Amino acid sequence: MRLSSLFLLIATLCAAAPATGATLYITNTKSDSASIVDTDTLEVVGTIQLGQGKPNRIVFHPDGKAAWVVYDKSHDLGVIDAESKKLVRRVQIGGNPYNLAFTPDGRHLLVLDWSSDTSNDEVIFYDLKEQKIDGRVEVSTWPAHAIFSRDGKLVYVSGETAGDVTVIDVAQRKVVGRIVHGGGDAMGLALPADGKTLYAAAGENKTIVKIDTTTNKTVGEIPVPGIVHEATLTLDGKYLYTTLRKTNKIAVVSVSDEKVVKVISQKGYPDLVTMEPTGRYALVTNRYADLVGVIDLSTQAQVRTIPVGKAPHGMALRPR
Repeated sequence: MRLSSLFLLIATLCAAAPATGATLYITNTKSDSASIVDTDTLEVVGTIQLGQGKPNRIVFHPDGKAAWVVYDKSHDLGVIDAESKKLVRRVQIGGNPYNLAFTPDGRHLLVLDWSSDTSNDEVIFYDLKEQKIDGRVEVSTWPAHAIFSRDGKLVYVSGETAGDVTVIDVAQRKVVGRIVHGGGDAMGLALPADGKTLYAAAGENKTIVKIDTTTNKTVGEIPVPGIVHEATLTLDGKYLYTTLRKTNKIAVVSVSDEKVVKVISQKGYPDLVTMEPTGRYALVTNRYADLVGVIDLSTQAQVRTIPVGKAPHGMALRPR
């Protein structure tokens, strides 16, 4: 084969190969910024200035074009254009927003709003095209995390101080179930691919609660060695990575036998866990250490850390 033909073949194959990497956006609550990490190289490749207001949670729209940010202190939202990597606007939705979620079809933004002078503890449905609120659903105190059923018809919302999970019918905008486990500081939710069992972090109960999604009833509990904040499934659904913030540890739970199989030390207050999109690593924000921990999922050991801004908390993946 002639050299020029070989180069042409290589170029063609590279162009046809699917891009598997992604970028991870991390909000730094005390730096008023977002760090961008390349999940292939595990290096910071950019920083976005977000302005004052204590940026915290961050969520990407399903089309990957924009990321929305919650500001804890100024109680508004920011919109990042992912192509220009710039904050393009601030939006006021709700009185005291804490977290966000997008409906799977991308039409609505759900704002998990904490009680304030102008709002109740509720989930606000915001129509992105019309740029207006078109539904509110009251829930228990401090709605924290939200996750959709696999068909997108229901959304499950954890109540941080109430120690419960509220089930909302998305189309009807009404509560259709509530599961009370009583564990304060309850946050994380995880749903496997088959959608049959919802895993809910029950905080101060030091357990992961198993909820049957067909009956909305608790069917079991998995003990963990500490107050549990986040619960994130590996991409193969075999393990739950749970953050024990107050003891600076990650507890790894085997889903098949419902036992803790590994405890991994962290530098400083591990908050949230995101799975790297090829299934190699778990990425963990360490809020008091100003870094992201990188855990090799094959060995269940931390292999490196990524320095970011001050007090990293929220994380959102943007596919390439």
